[in-house]
Amino acid sequence: QFFGAVERLGQALYEYGAVSGASQQPFLRLPVPKNDDPAEISYREFGRVLDEFATGLRRSEATLAEITDEGVKLNLKLGKLAFDFTRTGERKTNLSDLLASMNTRLPKANQDLEIHFDRGDVAWLRAYCHLLCAMVEGYNAIDCEDGFSERVDEVFPKTLTSGEPQPNWYEYLTVQDPQRLGRMRRHLAAVGGLNAETWDFIRSETDDDFEWLPHPKQTDQLNLPMSDGQIDAWLTMMKNLEGLMTGDRLLPNSVVRWIAPKVPSGKGLNLKKLLDAPPRDLFNWKRLSEKGIDARYLEDQAGKELFDISVVILVWRFFDGPFGFARAVRMN
Repeated sequence: QFFGAVERLGQALYEYGAVSGASQQPFLRLPVPKNDDPAEISYREFGRVLDEFATGLRRSEATLAEITDEGVKLNLKLGKLAFDFTRTGERKTNLSDLLASMNTRLPKANQDLEIHFDRGDVAWLRAYCHLLCAMVEGYNAIDCEDGFSERVDEVFPKTLTSGEPQPNWYEYLTVQDPQRLGRMRRHLAAVGGLNAETWDFIRSETDDDFEWLPHPKQTDQLNLPMSDGQIDAWLTMMKNLEGLMTGDRLLPNSVVRWIAPKVPSGKGLNLKKLLDAPPRDLFNWKRLSEKGIDARYLEDQAGKELFDISVVILVWRFFDGPFGFARAVRMN
């Protein structure tokens, strides 16, 4: 179900002639074959493509959520799997090629990329489904049609515009579907909780059985080993993120005042309240700088846990350097 959702996304990107190497934007980096006769894509159509992808992800996550057996195993040779992005049965794209595009250090000893997925990987893939769904919900919650053609002109050969784009289009972003931001928040909260579950299972493993996401004493089939320090830093960040999304932690005043200088001292931002009932002009930076943030989204910091921005810096440091991005993407 998960691979099916990815394949359907790739088929849509192929239909519209996406040039994956021309973009660093999420979802548009999927390497699909070149289409010499692409269809024209609009902002609304691109949003529909993403929603269809998210529908497949939610189906996959619901299936995975039913798996409770701690001894579950699924043996796959990932190198044998291929996507039919052109819908023709020709020019198939191997999954190993997609992985190699993010990691050029794939070990030669396991040519078929045999992996024995286990209970920790169930939680890991559920977290990834939630993360990708959160990204879709966040994107489609905001009306950012102005400037769409400019943002994707190197990716899609043919784009349909609704008129002349405004200069500084990003200053005119408005919330077109507030409920989507609430759903995004809930997906992100789930990512945090499932990361903790993932590593609880993985760190309790005593075998070394073709692991997808190994702890430091296991063999890494992707040749991207991680230390206990990296794992601990990541989990601390995820715990902070989960608290931020559930409202148990506040975004500290020092960070909030950087965005909205007129927020009173000692007041933190409750992101749960903000994302569940956002103002339409959420991204009106002029209003934020001149009037601050509505008091209904603020709480006294005293007695509340705060989001620790230093954990983000620590993760950045741990995952800096060669293949750091690949390791972070792998963690989700």
